[in-house]
Parts: sequence; structure tokens; C-alpha cells
Amino acid sequence: MSRVLEQREKRARISALLAAKNLDAVVLKKGANVAWIIGGRAHIPTTLELSCMDVVVYRDRIVVVTNKIEAPRLSAEELTGDEELIVVNWFEGREAQLPKGERIGSDGPDADRVNILSDIETLRRNLNDYEVNRLREISKDAAEALGEAMLDIDPDMSEVEVAGEIAEELWERNLEPVVLLVAGEKRIKEFRHPLPTTNEIGSIGMGVICARRKGLIASVTRLVHFGEIPAQVNETYRRLLNVEAAFLDGTKIGASFAEAFKAGEISYLKEGFARDEWTKHHQGGPTGYLPRDFPAHEKTPQLIGLNNAIAWNPSAEGLKVEDTIVTTPAGFEILTVDSSWPSLEISGRRRPNIAVR
Repeated sequence: MSRVLEQREKRARISALLAAKNLDAVVLKKGANVAWIIGGRAHIPTTLELSCMDVVVYRDRIVVVTNKIEAPRLSAEELTGDEELIVVNWFEGREAQLPKGERIGSDGPDADRVNILSDIETLRRNLNDYEVNRLREISKDAAEALGEAMLDIDPDMSEVEVAGEIAEELWERNLEPVVLLVAGEKRIKEFRHPLPTTNEIGSIGMGVICARRKGLIASVTRLVHFGEIPAQVNETYRRLLNVEAAFLDGTKIGASFAEAFKAGEISYLKEGFARDEWTKHHQGGPTGYLPRDFPAHEKTPQLIGLNNAIAWNPSAEGLKVEDTIVTTPAGFEILTVDSSWPSLEISGRRRPNIAVR
């Protein structure tokens, strides 16, 4: 029943949007938007932007258009039962079943409909209470999966073997690894997006995940060092956590993402990092149904709202810190928490430390 109520709340907000824009319906095709409205899996290949179904949300009803391959599974496992289902042959297009015209919206550029993508994305970023509760569970499971895997690896394992360990822990918890990065000693300072290779881990390893369940995504990074951590590495990591603290301190409901970003940007200089350090990798931004809706920067005008999922990920000199948070009336809540992972206190918050093996 909670999935039904979750969807109905979203549909009520879409209905209000349609009324405000004098539209009769909106056609949703993008995977993130479809996953959001149905509260379920909207993909077959994880590489495609478009969903395996199209969803038409009217002011008073919701219609799903898909093919004969997907319809039985969607009805049994993904849809709530509130939806009307239109089924076409797999060799036919779905477009003919979708409404068109000046009173029909769409979630992207469309010659036959009105593009209201930015409005839909704003609604999608403002999670409802059902989604926040789901994201809490997903985030905890994601952090524990990554943590368990990283505490079980050895320095002579290859990066791809470590990726396999991480993937196994994720799938055991019903989490899809939509992003999975691993870096060992040879590559950790070279690449900010280290797709795993056959290189050995060596003295230090980093695991990075974006883990998804029923559309919602949690982002986490963890670091493991084999043997005593050099003092310089410890100092650099603590300075990086101070940078993250500035991003977090700037994350306030009603502030713009640009304001939060600038707080972190300034902190890079205060902590003694190179002036251009922040330009070497994006610093994170809003998440939820995509690894990032967009990477925030110093000119991002969008405002931070209530129940926004956000993942900042400052990085420097081969180190990175990343967790998923959600904004609340009292500030924000860090969701990707693993009590088994070593931690330290920074700015009054418990933050993940580099684990020593």
C-alpha cells in the first residue's frame, strides 16, 4: 500500500503542475522520471536514457504504454495497480499510443508537445516521505555493502577482482551497481573516475559506488590502506574532510547550490590545496534517481529544497570523500552510515576514516 500512496502523492503534485500550466497531461519517457513516478525499475539495459515504458500522467489518471515483452513483468513486479496499461507488439513503436498537442507536456524537447522537463526534475528532486524512508534503507545497505567488501580485500587483488567483491555485496542486498569505480596504488592519484583494471591494489585502495534499488540511488566512497598510513596521507585526508565540512555547512534549505559550492571552493584554498584542485573533478550535487541530476558549480541557480538527496564528493591528491545526505527541517541527515567502518569527528560530525588493514 505504501507504494500506491507514494505514487498518488507524486501524481497529485503533477496534477497541480498541469493545472498551473494549463496542460491536460505530461508524457514521461526518461528512465529517471519514469522510475520516479512508478517507484520501480524502469530500465532493461542500464545504459539507455529512455525507459522500457512511456508513462502518461493526466490530471486524474495514469497510463503506462509498453510492449508485450515487458508488460507481464511490469504488472507483476514494478507497477502499483493504479495504472492503466496499454500493450503494443515489440516490433511496433509506442509513439502512436501517446497524446500530442499544445496541451500535452513532455520531459524533454519534443516537436509535438510542451517541454516541461525542468518542472518535472524539480518535483523529482523533492522526495516525499515514502521515498526518504526508502532512501534511508538503500543508503545504509549500500554503505554496509561497500564497507564489507573493502574490509575483505587484499593488496595483491586486482582492481577488477575488488570490483567483483563489491558487486557481489551489492547484489546480495538487492542493489544494482550503476557506477562502480576502483583504484589501487598505481592509479589512485592519476584518475578521478578510475574504471577498474587488472592492476593490483597495492598499498591503498579506493572503492566508489552509486547503488540503485527501485530507481533510488545512494553514492558512497571508501578508502582502505594496507599497513601504517603515512602522516602526509592522514593530514591530506583530514584537510579534505574539512573541505567536505564546508560543503555540508553550506547545504541549507533555501540556499542555492551555487552558495553551497562556493563554501567548499573557498575551503580548498583555506586548507592549502592548489587553487585549481576543485577543477580537476566535479564536486557533487543533487542525486536521487540519477547518480547526479547535475554537477553543482559556482553559477548553479537551483535552490536546495526540503527532502533533497545530495552527494558532495570533494577529492584531492588521490583521496576522495563521499556520502549521501538528505535535507530535513533541522538541517540534513547523513544516510550512508556504516557502524562497522572506522570514523573520526570533523566539525561535530562522525565521518568515515581511511580503514587500516
